[in-house]
Amino acid sequence: MNRIARTVALAFTVLLILGIAAPAFATEAPPEETTETTVAPVPVADGDEPAVVVPPSDNAAEDQPWTARFVYPLLGVLTVLIIGGYAIGYNRTIRRRYKVAA
Repeated sequence: MNRIARTVALAFTVLLILGIAAPAFATEAPPEETTETTVAPVPVADGDEPAVVVPPSDNAAEDQPWTARFVYPLLGVLTVLIIGGYAIGYNRTIRRRYKVAA
């Protein structure tokens, strides 16, 4: 491979990595404010009711982070494509270099 082709391949790889990494920095969400209050149970006298009735909170099932849903499959596909590209390029180079005598 000549020097220009290597430089182009390196530049393409760097741009691809930066293109994948840029959304990770751009979509950083602000931290969510969560507070949990625990109150010791106070005995309630007969006939008294609490001033505020607080329903039990349901902890919603958290979604997978976007990295698990999008980036990991993307990296898997890119890995397969890169390995396939190198295999094809290697075979083309070998065929150009050696001639089969018939």
